[in-house]
Amino acid sequence: MEYPIEVPLKRPVEVDGKTIDKLSFDEPDLATSIAVEEAQSPALQTATLLAGMAGVDRSVMLKVKESDFREIGRLVLRPYQAHVAAQQGSDAGNGQPAK
Repeated sequence: MEYPIEVPLKRPVEVDGKTIDKLSFDEPDLATSIAVEEAQSPALQTATLLAGMAGVDRSVMLKVKESDFREIGRLVLRPYQAHVAAQQGSDAGNGQPAK
């Protein structure tokens, strides 16, 4: 996966008087991973993950319109989830034993 992934928003988001018309997603950091684990529901976990990847507050992601969210899912979330699943598969204990 190549980062950053920039996604223009068809429906810009207004936060604190500032208009956000695109989001740039990067690989999540450890703080984001911990926040995802602590989120109370799968929907909040997704919002937390994407917000952390975009470097914005979760409240920004919660304001993203459904059509833009689907595009973020297609360009960012699904490829990221596939990447993580592939990495977990390679770590499944089929490698060489430690020396």
